[in-house]
Amino acid sequence: MKRVAEFLRSVVPADAFQLLFLAGIVCLVVAHGSKWWPDAGPFNAVGVLPIIFAGAAGYFVCFWPGHHPVRRILGLIFLPTMAGLGLTFGFLAYFSRPSRSVLESTGSVIAHRIYWAQTLLWKLPQGFQFSLIGLFLIAIFTSRLAFGIATLPLSLAGRPASQPEAPGSWRRLQLLIWFLVSLAFLPGVLLGLLIVGVPFSITSRLPSFVQSDWFSRLSPITEEAIVLGVALCIMGRDGRESVRSSIRLPDLRSFLLAVAFPTSIDVFISSGQYVLERAQWAAHDFGPPQLGSYFKVPHILLLLLIFGAFFEEVIFRGFLQTRFIHGYGLYRGIFLVGVIWAAFHFFSDFSFSSFTDQEVLAKLGFRMFMCVALSFVLAWLTLRSQSVVPAAVSHALYNALVFSPIGPTFVGKNVLRVALWTVLAYVLFRCWPPPAEGKLGPALGSRRATHFAGHHA
Repeated sequence: MKRVAEFLRSVVPADAFQLLFLAGIVCLVVAHGSKWWPDAGPFNAVGVLPIIFAGAAGYFVCFWPGHHPVRRILGLIFLPTMAGLGLTFGFLAYFSRPSRSVLESTGSVIAHRIYWAQTLLWKLPQGFQFSLIGLFLIAIFTSRLAFGIATLPLSLAGRPASQPEAPGSWRRLQLLIWFLVSLAFLPGVLLGLLIVGVPFSITSRLPSFVQSDWFSRLSPITEEAIVLGVALCIMGRDGRESVRSSIRLPDLRSFLLAVAFPTSIDVFISSGQYVLERAQWAAHDFGPPQLGSYFKVPHILLLLLIFGAFFEEVIFRGFLQTRFIHGYGLYRGIFLVGVIWAAFHFFSDFSFSSFTDQEVLAKLGFRMFMCVALSFVLAWLTLRSQSVVPAAVSHALYNALVFSPIGPTFVGKNVLRVALWTVLAYVLFRCWPPPAEGKLGPALGSRRATHFAGHHA
């Protein structure tokens, strides 16, 4: 337990109150997917857009606080969020205001409206609540920052905020991380406006291809391809060379392991289900379970998930993982890449949904748990094979089995699946540890890699 505590302390910011700042930003990021007022209809979007901007700006301030970070926080985070909440509340107050009768006295009208306003404020929806909680957490950190107690930018405990040999490389790495956690959703939004929004505004009806299965399956691939293209531009020449060296055909053993890991875990779960229900049938003599229903083949079209998985693996395992392992060590580097990978999904996890408070917290916790656990297994595959292809295969199969599981679903199945991935990660690193230096081809060049590691040791 002591080693676990030391490790967790090493992956949190040097100033622990920076976690409050990050938690507040995450609250703003997920607020758009929480429940808002249905009565306001499309007017909700007008108020949510400034809050989305504030979340992206919050991540920006984490990396680039400037000479006056308090002013930057107030101007880029507090002001847009308050404006968005004010617009949303104003729209609701206008559309749901109580009607006034000519027979009512002035005093009774005022009392009635005060009661209506109190009721409205007491029933703030989840989106409002998360936005206010986010502002409250950020305010605590900002007050400490104003008195010189807290610090920015983000920095880990025991790691000096130094840069590699080429300052531009470190800035590009920061810019890429900021893009992934803040603006990765933007290409998909712009693509949707171009393909769907423009034709709808001209013809007043949705294009026919929007209703097809192919559109729903190919549009995420197109979005992630655009994200990869933007990421490659940010990486620069050295980053693109690193990515190119990570894309190679793996040996047969690595490929078979990449297929075996996700499928064996789901087969193990389905086998356990079958054995338990078979035992219940034998004990209570009700209908015997059908073996075929526990071992179904996923839908063939789910193989298209390999493209999205490959694009993500190129960015996270092919580029970020190498930099973070060289900068922070093997285990810390993989863990931090998993955290960034989870934050990359936060916005999409809460898009087009209406979650309660408990559902938001459960979704955030599970996303962090899943990405960190899978990050270690995918990192092991990448480091052992010197290629991102096995990780992409394993990643795609995991997604396919989530959307089309081999056996029946049950409450807690996803948590059990990720728990087994965690056990697998422990066994792999315990029994067959990858190279300690975590090299993946000629990623950084020996001299530059050594200098990078030295500055972050």
